[in-house]
Amino acid sequence: MDAIRYEKLADHEDAGRKYFIDHWLSDTLIVSSGDYHFADLNGLIALEPDDTVVGLITFAIHGNAMAVVSLNSVRNGRGIGKRLLALAENRARMIGLTKMDVSVMNDNLQALGFFQRQGYRLTKIIRGSIDIARTRKPEIPLIGADEIPLHDEVLMSKLLVQPK
Repeated sequence: MDAIRYEKLADHEDAGRKYFIDHWLSDTLIVSSGDYHFADLNGLIALEPDDTVVGLITFAIHGNAMAVVSLNSVRNGRGIGKRLLALAENRARMIGLTKMDVSVMNDNLQALGFFQRQGYRLTKIIRGSIDIARTRKPEIPLIGADEIPLHDEVLMSKLLVQPK
């Protein structure tokens, strides 16, 4: 198995933008914490040796927290998402942040489990937030994974232990 490289998104902006749009249907992601435009996000990208993008994490800083805006991997079971998240958490610690936040759509049972396995805790459910976002971004589908209607966001967070 070839090694995956993890690099700064800024060094692969065009490939990252295409991957982001392929997964989120536009270069903008709307969640309860705000509208995020790809060009304004920081992140990390996972690349195969031939530069094929196999994963991407984007994030923004809000006060003492790093908010995970998006996390996608196209090679499930290889640890790519887990590694991208760990690298983002390490970066947050290095700049003195104390918390990680993420918003998960109510149908994304896989992501809910993934983040809990990484130490994230459920903090809040925002009822109807996806319905509101859909009024501004009509391409958000009505039905998500496993034919679950898309309506709500589940907020999760993790406290970061600072290095000594």
